[in-house]
Amino acid sequence: MKKSDQTVQLSVRLPAQSHQNLVIEAERQGATVAEIARQRLQQAEKQLELNELLRGLASMLTQNMFTITSFVAGLNAEEHENVKAKLEVQLKRRLK
Repeated sequence: MKKSDQTVQLSVRLPAQSHQNLVIEAERQGATVAEIARQRLQQAEKQLELNELLRGLASMLTQNMFTITSFVAGLNAEEHENVKAKLEVQLKRRLK
């Protein structure tokens, strides 16, 4: 058996309503509660990956818009850096 094929047992305490939701979903899909729990974990991991990709995309778009706007406005290098620093403070994040 490969390492990637190995499984481990996991015990989790859930609120009764969350467990009931898993049971209902398992019955609806004709699956086990464990299969539904695995699906939900995989979906949560995918969601985290998508969120990270979207943050990166937003950052890239912001930088590109800033660069284009600076060029159109005719800012010199010093003005560009000053505006960039002010923008980073307002956005509360660093522009690349």
